[in-house]
Amino acid sequence: MTGTVEPLRVEIYSLYADARPAEAASPSLGGSLPVRAVRQCPPVAAGSGLGWYVHPPADFALRWDGHETEWSLLEDNEPVRWRSLAGGYDGKLPDAAAHLAKAPDRFREGLDIFDRYGGEIPFIDVDPRAANMVELVTGVVARTSPGWCLLARGAPNWPAPPGLQIYEGVVETDWYTSLLPTILRLTEPGRVVRFYRNLPLMCLQPVHRSVLEAAGRAELVTGQGLGEWPDDVWEDFVALRRRRQDPEIRSSYRREQARRLREHAAYRPIGVDEGDRPS
Repeated sequence: MTGTVEPLRVEIYSLYADARPAEAASPSLGGSLPVRAVRQCPPVAAGSGLGWYVHPPADFALRWDGHETEWSLLEDNEPVRWRSLAGGYDGKLPDAAAHLAKAPDRFREGLDIFDRYGGEIPFIDVDPRAANMVELVTGVVARTSPGWCLLARGAPNWPAPPGLQIYEGVVETDWYTSLLPTILRLTEPGRVVRFYRNLPLMCLQPVHRSVLEAAGRAELVTGQGLGEWPDDVWEDFVALRRRRQDPEIRSSYRREQARRLREHAAYRPIGVDEGDRPS
């Protein structure tokens, strides 16, 4: 492939052999979105299906009492033993050491990187200065093609559990081949927040480095009130609204999207990439 944008390859690995593998995000949220939303609202389906889901390696729960945070594994959907994360305590999964013990012989010399965690995989800890700020390590490491980064965020259009906020961050995974952290904020004292290995915890979405750089240099144009609108913006707006309000025309966005895709495919000669087109 030629042109200014490198081809995208995404690799997602887990330290946990029994963890649910990363999977493509679902445009319908696994069937949770109403059929009408999927069929009639392409922006919602496209946004929901962008990226790859990452799941936690175990069923567990968090609880913040306003001063300290505790965590527990779940059995039969109920916490079995609350453990405090106060004082910089690192929570670990019971079988964390066993997963490292199964490492191939060629990786043995590198296992000393886990010595600071007692020879186990780190799982969860809190900020000693803000006990409701939790860093969760899912054991996931990602690598992308040169020039590509990953936006780590909550699963799009998938409601977060009550009492939880998931922070978003852009990780430069074209060089940062390390554990991807997930930063959580507990917002309701006393509420038990549950996490499940079969439900997505976060979504990794591709962002090209050129987009990040362009956004930092972008010129923002605003218009407050119709008197500040350019003529061409107003004309496009009126034309689109008329089509959407025509009772004889349904799914105007999808129709126009499909038309533009057909035109795009017809215009591009076979074997010619975007960067090879004549200007």
